Amino acid sequence: MRVAELKNELSNKKIGNIYLVLGEDRYLINEAKQLFIPLIPEDQREFNFAIYDMETTPITTAIGDAITEPFFSDKRLVIITNPYFLTVNNKKMPVEQNIDELLEYIEHPSPNTIFVILANYSKLDTRKKVVKKLNEASVFIEANPLSENEIRKYLVEFCDKKGYKIDPNALERLIQLTNADFSKIMNEINKLMLAAYNTKLITVEIVESLVSRTLEQNIFDLVDLVLRKKINESFNFYHDLLVQKEEPLKINAILLGQFRLLLQVRILQKINYSQKDIAGKLKVHPFRVKLAMKTAKMFSITVLKNIYLGLSEIEEKLKTTNKDPELLFQLFLLKYIQRT
Repeated sequence: MRVAELKNELSNKKIGNIYLVLGEDRYLINEAKQLFIPLIPEDQREFNFAIYDMETTPITTAIGDAITEPFFSDKRLVIITNPYFLTVNNKKMPVEQNIDELLEYIEHPSPNTIFVILANYSKLDTRKKVVKKLNEASVFIEANPLSENEIRKYLVEFCDKKGYKIDPNALERLIQLTNADFSKIMNEINKLMLAAYNTKLITVEIVESLVSRTLEQNIFDLVDLVLRKKINESFNFYHDLLVQKEEPLKINAILLGQFRLLLQVRILQKINYSQKDIAGKLKVHPFRVKLAMKTAKMFSITVLKNIYLGLSEIEEKLKTTNKDPELLFQLFLLKYIQRT
């Protein structure tokens, strides 16, 4: 089930013994955690609620807590985070974990304890016995990133519940500026609501002025200027990034990555790959693929290839010479204009 369904289940007092919350969306993982905490009355939490980080605490400690009878309470809540031993991660950790104790608990859970595993990973290692047992015995909660449409629906409903409206153009720009990263969006939304307190309407102007722009987002805008052959604007934009103390190599690396994606997407488009297929093959967020498909189809493979090779030349020169980065970028743009 999804986190929204979990909320309904818990509200209706349908409470299980063991829960596995699995997914890479940190906002949803945290939202799930916050749904469990009120199950223990606030005045009873001191002795009946605990969170254990498995990267620093033995599972033995958490299990010991879980099998202890609640203290003047009907239920005890035990949450464990970072259960790396459920994944394929073979990295050496400072804490030895007795997985047999967890297996024993999964097979014989305490009826008065709500045992929650928050696994902020894309998947678990299903070959492991403990994972197989957990899948059989737990209530599974999915916390993977929402699709673009799910994000839109959630945001509209979230704003509506708070007494706000979000302009369609503002919603589009918010998703674009955050690369449809749900956690980032939810980190921004309260700030946007505060700015729209008087009108209760979140506009595109509010989004543009308040949403934090990452270097990657700025580079995305620079890519657009380059492709549209806006030479002066591209020069000025690049110069502004340097004034902001961004490293030339880092700027170029992100530019290179953006054009690599455009080139890959254009090639796959030509052989009729769908957005979903491209995202799966390149292991790229579907929203990034959507934007890349929209841009790439307007240019030939040759054009995108030439730009990519030009940026590769800049990277080599930045690493091996002391030439001025701005001059290298200007020469690259002029060469691109002459070729197309």
